[in-house]
Amino acid sequence: MLCASLVSTSPGSSWKSPMRASSVTVAVAKRGTGPIVADMGELDQWKHCPRCGADAEPVAGLLECPECGFRVYASSKPTASAVCVDDEGRVLLSRRGIDPFAGKWDLPGGFVDEEEHPRDCVRRELREEAGVEIEPLELLGVWIDRYGGNGSAAVTLNFYWTARIVEGTPEPHDDVAELRWFPPSEVPADELAFPHTRDVLALVRQQHA
Repeated sequence: MLCASLVSTSPGSSWKSPMRASSVTVAVAKRGTGPIVADMGELDQWKHCPRCGADAEPVAGLLECPECGFRVYASSKPTASAVCVDDEGRVLLSRRGIDPFAGKWDLPGGFVDEEEHPRDCVRRELREEAGVEIEPLELLGVWIDRYGGNGSAAVTLNFYWTARIVEGTPEPHDDVAELRWFPPSEVPADELAFPHTRDVLALVRQQHA
């Protein structure tokens, strides 16, 4: 069945294109709505070839060594996270225990390992961070944001699934300082680590209204 996906081409604008399967949101996080990060590319601080050490400067997302010809392309870093909602409609948030943005609230998840499917990643991350087994349900969408505080901030491609806990009780592990269930109206919007998290939670509230 054909349906429309909502794609944000720039903050505040969107267009619709036909695609198969369920509707998936792809959005760019609005700047200025969260912690300040350096608006730099992945390779902007690179000055040398990582293979031979020769001087090399990145141009338009590509670093090409003039000596050995080695190439490095800038690319987004994929993450996978879960929006777990309990029987009372509360959302599970994790307080970050490490930088960037230690002490800020986030949705549990993390970076996708090499050759790992994002759905497998979100299961693994909830196991590592909260000690629970989850069942990913619906792919909410994909949001583009930046990760980091000082210097270059990596561009991230953030996959979000709604999920339900099928085994265990959430307890903080790994790099998580605290886990807490929040009613949608009590989510601390001004204490969220990343701008796009507000948009994810707003979509969840809209779907459960």
